Amino acid sequence: MAGPSEKTIKRLFAMSGNTCAFPGCQLPIVESAGVITGEICHIRAQSERGPRFDKNQTEDERHSFENLVLLCRHHHKIVDSQPDVYSVEALQEIKVIRERMVGRPEQATDGFYAKILINDLRRIEISNNSGNIVIDSPGAVVAQTVTVKTTKKTVKVNAPPGTIGAEQEASRYIQYLIARYNEFAGADKTRKTKFSYGAISRTITTNYGAQWSLLSIDKFNEVSSYLQQRISQTRIAKFNASKGHRSFSSYTEFTAKHKI
Repeated sequence: MAGPSEKTIKRLFAMSGNTCAFPGCQLPIVESAGVITGEICHIRAQSERGPRFDKNQTEDERHSFENLVLLCRHHHKIVDSQPDVYSVEALQEIKVIRERMVGRPEQATDGFYAKILINDLRRIEISNNSGNIVIDSPGAVVAQTVTVKTTKKTVKVNAPPGTIGAEQEASRYIQYLIARYNEFAGADKTRKTKFSYGAISRTITTNYGAQWSLLSIDKFNEVSSYLQQRISQTRIAKFNASKGHRSFSSYTEFTAKHKI
């Protein structure tokens, strides 16, 4: 499989100081316990439909040291989802700044870190950002659509890093607001149609393009505000407000009360 060489990633790791290159971020690329929390990011995308793709680049240039930067999973997702904001020039600048701050000569252990970062890169790839799935293992599967046959009624998709569902307190607060809305709206006896307890979650999916748990953590405040507004519009909440009573806790209040 084409991709960056071990020699290139070894140098990249040494120059990264084992930290995410995003300004102000101090998350390690590989934690001391061995957990990989960072990723290899292509400044100019390696595939045609990827962010900041340059058709004039050669394959060697795409996987060269100059076109790569190490980012934590959260910031990798951010820079690739907003290529107009995080341009080639911007990523090149943060790469140079980080290397000047913490870059060091290569060490013997850097080869090990290079190997595991490359292995992590190759575990699962989305080809050309078109929905194809490639699993880098014997009997690799490439498909536009994957049909999963299981005895279970549903297949759970774990929320990736950097999403609301991956942040425990944020996830619990959204669930609390959804439950609060369903409690108030479901108790309204003046409704002309049968109340659907799953409707609010489906509405979020329609409005934001994904299940709330899979939305970027950057959308947390927006989704929270939307749910708070929907709660406030219910008859029970309006009645509570007329009596000077609140109908839901703020995020700060909720986390303080339910702190794990």
